[in-house]
Amino acid sequence: MRFAILFLVIFLMSCARQAPEPGLSPYRDLAAPIGSTTRGVLADLSGDWIVAAAFPGGPEGGPGQRVSLSATGPGAGTLQLRGVEMPVTVGLPGRLIDMANGTEYWVIWVDDDFRTAVIGTPEGTFGWIMDRPGQASPDRLIAAREILDFSGYDLSRLQQ
Repeated sequence: MRFAILFLVIFLMSCARQAPEPGLSPYRDLAAPIGSTTRGVLADLSGDWIVAAAFPGGPEGGPGQRVSLSATGPGAGTLQLRGVEMPVTVGLPGRLIDMANGTEYWVIWVDDDFRTAVIGTPEGTFGWIMDRPGQASPDRLIAAREILDFSGYDLSRLQQ
C-alpha cells in the first residue's frame, strides 16, 4: 500500500507544470503550442521589411526598423537586423538559425503573398510582426496578432 501511495505522489508531481526559469521566457507562455510555417522558402522572404510591432528589447530594434533577408544559396542566407548582417541557415522549414550564436528565428506565420510575417523564438525571448515596405494592412496585422496570441505571446507587451 505504501508503494502505491508513493507511486501516486511521484506520478502527480511529475504531471505538475513546471514554471520556466526566471528570465527565460519573458513574452511567451511556454505551455502554449508554437510552430513554424512550411509555406515558402527563404527566397520568398528575401527583401526588405519594416517592423510593424515587436516586443521590447529584441534584435530587430522595434517598430519602424528595417529588417532585410536574402538567400545566398539553398538553405542559406543572411538576416540583417539593425544594420548587422548575420549569416543564417534554414533548419526545418520556416526556421532560420543564426550561425554565430545558434539563435532560432521561427517564421510562425506569413500571409499567402509574403507581405506580412510573424517572427518569434520558441523560448519567447523575441517576437515581431513585419510588413513589406508600403504594404501594411490592418487586416493582416490583426491576423498576425492572433497568431502571436495563439502561440502564447503576451500581447499586452507588444509595441506598435
